[in-house]
Amino acid sequence: MRRLLPPLILLIALLVTSQTGAKPGGAGHNPPTRKLEAAFKFALHARSVSEDGCYPSPARIARLIAKQSKLRTAVARKPNGASRANVVYVLRSGTSCNKVGMALRANSGLYVLDSAKGTIRVRGRAGTKSDPGKPGPARGVRLIERTFKMTQPEEQSRFEVFCPGKTYPLGGGMISHQLPDPDGEAIYPHSYERLGAQRGFHVSALLFDASPASTTTRRVTVQAVCGRGLVSATPSPHKTVFIKSGQIRSATARCPKGQHLVTGGFQRTNFGADGGNYVTESRAVSSRAWRVTGSAFPIGGGELTAIAYCVRQKRPILTEVEGSVPVPAGQTATATTPTCPDGQRMTTTGFSTNGSRDAFFVASSLNDDGTSSTAAFGHFGPVPSLTAYAYCIRVKGA
Repeated sequence: MRRLLPPLILLIALLVTSQTGAKPGGAGHNPPTRKLEAAFKFALHARSVSEDGCYPSPARIARLIAKQSKLRTAVARKPNGASRANVVYVLRSGTSCNKVGMALRANSGLYVLDSAKGTIRVRGRAGTKSDPGKPGPARGVRLIERTFKMTQPEEQSRFEVFCPGKTYPLGGGMISHQLPDPDGEAIYPHSYERLGAQRGFHVSALLFDASPASTTTRRVTVQAVCGRGLVSATPSPHKTVFIKSGQIRSATARCPKGQHLVTGGFQRTNFGADGGNYVTESRAVSSRAWRVTGSAFPIGGGELTAIAYCVRQKRPILTEVEGSVPVPAGQTATATTPTCPDGQRMTTTGFSTNGSRDAFFVASSLNDDGTSSTAAFGHFGPVPSLTAYAYCIRVKGA
């Protein structure tokens, strides 16, 4: 085990997606944000299949969204140009090769999506100001779980579990109850992240099945570690990269000066039976930086977002434990970490295939015995080393 120390060099990277919170009148997972998220997926797909790896022009994005959905669209120069209610406006001033901006006016406010920042925010609302975070120690820490099932091939779902009362998420994980079949059929995460004002943990998942004649019903359990005392500052740093067909790229989200990591996560992978990109690493690389790495199929690409959740603290918060195993081709292997040091509690997970692009990440779970396990499937070939990382914090009363 090792104590995470502040970094000495700046690691480049970038990853993004909309992170939302659920307060009345705020940017929560509510009808306005769902419309913007749905519209953004069409723009993201258009970029993933483009020859130059760029977003189309605002006018073309608006036409694509209108043609492929029931959403009403228009183009505006800036967010204030979104004059009609419940219309998705693609913004000329916020859209370029590497980013897209959108706005939607609703009764609860003007919602603005900025793909470069990875957020949907409400203009002019008090509830959207940054929370500077609260100092530790953590206390009242408990694990909350919720189980979901998927039944249809290439089905995509959003799974969430929320913290009770006035507790906040310190991290989370996911249990896959059925490991991949020999052909790779399984549930795989497209995102793995803490929820902000919604106070929980979120996984967007795909039931991958390249031969869907006999898809198996599968279950996953999403975990959130909740407690009081360490509240992540907002907004959470996001960094995004675009991975072209056949590429491997990394992104690093970094805490501002005076803050340290409490957890991290990733968003926006998009692979399915027809191609796309997938995550091969998501972990802390210092006490202030969370790195995500991804690879793309020979066909199709996509964006990948790294997220750092940070707390104002003078010293590093997390202690890291790890364990590694090889992954055979066409099989699933599970790496398990040791338990945390005395007086500390495991709160979040990470993993790495250590430079290999040959495996799909299945899940990282927090186990009843105080360890953490990460599973991966050798879809394209063997992986010499899969490493499970877990992160521990000092808990008052532990």
